Amino acid sequence: METYGYPQRESCFQGPHELYFKNLSKRNKQIMEKNGNNRKLRVCVATCNRADYSKLAPIMFGIKTEPEFFELDVVVLGSHLIDDYGNTYRMIEQDDFDINTRLHTIVRGEDEAAMVESVGLALVKLPDVLNRLKPDIMIVHGDRFDALALATSAALMNIRILHIEGGEVSGTIDDSIRHAITKLAHYHVCCTRSAEQHLISMCEDHDRILLAGCPSYDKLLSAKNKDYMSIIRMWLGDDVKSKDYIVALQHPVTTDIKHSIKMFELTLDALISFNKRTLVLFPNIDAGSKEMVRVMRKKGIEHHPNFRAVKHVPFDQFIQLVAHAGCMIGNSSCGVREVGAFGTPVINLGTRQIGRETGENVLHVRDADTQDKILQALHLQFGKQYPCSKIYGDGNAVPRILKFLKSIDLQEPLQKKFCFPPVKENISQDIDHILETLSALAVDLGGTNLRVAIVSMKGEIVKKYTQFNPKTYEERINLILQMCVEAAAEAVKLNCRILGVGIGGGIIHQHELIHGSSFCAAELGHLVVSLDGPDCSCGSHGCIEAYASGMALQREAKKLHDEDLLLVEGMSVPKDEAVGALHLIQAAKLGNAKAQSILRTAGTALGLGVVNILHTMNPSLVILSGVLASHYIHIVKDIIRQQALSSVQDVDVVVSDLVDPALLGAASMVLDYTTRRIY
Repeated sequence: METYGYPQRESCFQGPHELYFKNLSKRNKQIMEKNGNNRKLRVCVATCNRADYSKLAPIMFGIKTEPEFFELDVVVLGSHLIDDYGNTYRMIEQDDFDINTRLHTIVRGEDEAAMVESVGLALVKLPDVLNRLKPDIMIVHGDRFDALALATSAALMNIRILHIEGGEVSGTIDDSIRHAITKLAHYHVCCTRSAEQHLISMCEDHDRILLAGCPSYDKLLSAKNKDYMSIIRMWLGDDVKSKDYIVALQHPVTTDIKHSIKMFELTLDALISFNKRTLVLFPNIDAGSKEMVRVMRKKGIEHHPNFRAVKHVPFDQFIQLVAHAGCMIGNSSCGVREVGAFGTPVINLGTRQIGRETGENVLHVRDADTQDKILQALHLQFGKQYPCSKIYGDGNAVPRILKFLKSIDLQEPLQKKFCFPPVKENISQDIDHILETLSALAVDLGGTNLRVAIVSMKGEIVKKYTQFNPKTYEERINLILQMCVEAAAEAVKLNCRILGVGIGGGIIHQHELIHGSSFCAAELGHLVVSLDGPDCSCGSHGCIEAYASGMALQREAKKLHDEDLLLVEGMSVPKDEAVGALHLIQAAKLGNAKAQSILRTAGTALGLGVVNILHTMNPSLVILSGVLASHYIHIVKDIIRQQALSSVQDVDVVVSDLVDPALLGAASMVLDYTTRRIY
């Protein structure tokens, strides 16, 4: 399938690109030949009510003008066939379409149960019709409950479905129905860029989505200059002038019928007070419509001198009426979609169209809970003229849709495919997986040594690798990578499944590690505790790690040793042994004042970092781990007493009694995330 788009919002739509249509025409010819001896595409258009016919009729006219490519079957059902709603099937006949089938599918009652029963009745009757017509594709419009029955029947009978106006958002049960039809449909024609993106987000195949615009705009944008005064006079009276009347069209909200009836009553009260000639159209057949008609009759709308109450207006005439109205009021999708093409002011009441894209001509009254609020909106909007909006179309939707239909390859598999985003691979039950030991690689960057270990889910160190820490950063990184590769290869032999590699400290909250938005939470070693401190390996300076890590102490030990200030009585360093943190600690224990000062500074830096954590996270426990922990703990506790707020000074600070706590902690970063955390 091919796709074609147009710009967003108020900018004029781009015309078809010559190369696009040249290539598409070539492909259409190839597909026609592939489909078999240039066989015509048999298209069934099913229409349920006056509103969807206004969108489907332009497509039907287009199909009818190309008999060499298409055969058209028309099925009429729903409120088209009900006298109370204007017997609107007659306008289909007046448009010179042959109606192949009429299906009486509406169960009267105008309540929720009647809507469900109507869907069921349609599902009972449609199979015989579809078996007889045997269409190649069925065109279904919009979000009505009748359309859901059509799409369900066609999908279950292996008939391809083209859905018109999918991907849009309104704000009622219509949303759920519209999206349900989307999932049943094989091809999609949408009206706006946002609707297209919604369809893609719903995992529909982008190649089967056509951004064409609304078919009704093909007629709207060529209609305004026709003789309109005779139409206005016919429906509203001889004394009515252009821009001096109101069109009102309000439907029940099936998810809140009681409120929508109250809102309709307030609307009529406001219109009576506003005292302008008003054309009121009867509501649709949804649950609650019967009560709304009762409200109209209770207020005497059908006999009021300022009102004309009608069941139906032919679409051509309705276009002229809204194009030259002083204002349109209600909650019909027509108000927020089609009327924008003329710049007519619109007052959108309630939540029925709350999610629709609208032009600046629309004033929303979302609560509409008082007559005064609606009356104020009428005073603000009536008689204004707004810029014409082309959000929903540029008048060229039908040619795009016809080319889209011609490009349908009937030899393609009928089963639709969904374009789901990539997800983590699901591991099914397998004996090899069951016997594997889930493990992590843990890395400990010590001052003297680098260590890598394979750590099991039970916290057991399966195998440990230790190498002397090289002098340069590049050498360290290369050695870490080498050790990890060796450990991973060994893990295969040991039947250990490596879930990841872990490095770093951690914060535990409610028994779970905090990972952060980019998985680098708890970089505690890089908390800055001095603005003019020593350089850190991270590129900053004054970090805890620059003071208190094994590498930092190793650096200070080498400085003292180079200046012959490290060794004291009872100490010696063999020539083939590198000076490290342990030598500094030994010197401090033997009374070396400079070594003691360095350790005190390192402990103070660590203590200040812990104080910052206490003030930020307010933990109940601080655990120090590693070979240096026992040398730092007393200084850290002193700093907490001196610097921390009184409310956090009672925190427990302890030294870990685990064997190799740094390796176990690093492994837990991986094992916790991959096996317990849910994102």
